[in-house]
Amino acid sequence: MSLLPFFNKRFYLYLLKELLSLFILSLGVFTFILVLSRIGKIADLVINKGVDVKDIVLLIIYSSPPYLTFTLPMAFLLATIGVLGRLSSENEILALKANGINLRCLFAPIALLGAAVFFISLFNTTLLLSKSGDAFRSTLLNIAKKGISIEDKEGIFNDSIPGVVIYIDKVNTDTRTLSGIVISDDRDEAVRQTITAQSGAVNLDVSSLDIAFLLKNGSVHRWERQNDAYRSLSFTNYIFSMNLMNVLPHNRELRRKAYEMSTVELREALSKAKGPNRYDLAVEFYKKFSIPFASIAFILLAVPLGIRHKTEGKFSGVVYSLVIFISYYVMVALTENVGRVYMLSPFLITFTPDILFSLAGIYAVKRLNHEEQARMPNLWQYISGLQIAKTK
Repeated sequence: MSLLPFFNKRFYLYLLKELLSLFILSLGVFTFILVLSRIGKIADLVINKGVDVKDIVLLIIYSSPPYLTFTLPMAFLLATIGVLGRLSSENEILALKANGINLRCLFAPIALLGAAVFFISLFNTTLLLSKSGDAFRSTLLNIAKKGISIEDKEGIFNDSIPGVVIYIDKVNTDTRTLSGIVISDDRDEAVRQTITAQSGAVNLDVSSLDIAFLLKNGSVHRWERQNDAYRSLSFTNYIFSMNLMNVLPHNRELRRKAYEMSTVELREALSKAKGPNRYDLAVEFYKKFSIPFASIAFILLAVPLGIRHKTEGKFSGVVYSLVIFISYYVMVALTENVGRVYMLSPFLITFTPDILFSLAGIYAVKRLNHEEQARMPNLWQYISGLQIAKTK
């Protein structure tokens, strides 16, 4: 009995080390796979827009927190099932039971990691998600600003703004004035115009993305398709302006979404919102707590499932993790839709999946030390067995 505390400490450190290794590996792989969905856009920025590698790296980093919302609990689930499944397949779980050790001792290191994942997830959903979203939009705005910068666009046709081509003959970087300006505006199929000016200046409001060319001594040549009319006028002072939010290819990325808001911002939005919009904001507010809590619910379910005796292949842990994780998010989507239709309590519908998975885990934990329950009845195997019997 005197050796038991030493055994527990040594075994817990060993188990925690194995869990951390697989957790970090799984987290990196899952997050990378999800980030791959943006590779096409990133490649376009590098190849066609000439965006700096530094900005690309920042975009990838800032776009990771929304994915971490999913990958953190999923990586924890896979790490738990994978490590315990390996211990079971190598008969180490059987050895623990043979020495009279209660298998519930396995919960100590796993619960420690689960609690850490919970707090990291909570920090991600309540704060990091909002900050990274702001940084992501700010980086996109900087990329847009660089794309239309005229300081290094002297003597070339700049087509960074879709539908608009700008030519600047000379740029005075000291006074920030332009000369020999030609602007071709084809954004509207019904109206085409070309503007020329002897001199001018450009102003970009980064906050609103309004860009204005202050032109002097020039002319406007305008063709209208409806009347097939051509108009020309001369000017001494003329302002050509547009809003880049409507023309940038990444305009959808620049809009702030509800899940990107912090808890404080969601509370402020809730105080002003009404009707269905208020309900959706309330759901997003409680999801910032319910989704991180999934890690706690997964502890109860993953441990009994992971210590099954029967080996089902090296990748069975991945399969089990995906099935449980997909089931969880299907339930999240289902409860949200039901709650929206019947206007149920947002708190109740967001935590319902956590409660159901926790209850299923508690039921499995009660029979953790029973041999007949260690295998965890598998519906998939049962269905497969029925199909094989029918074929015979």
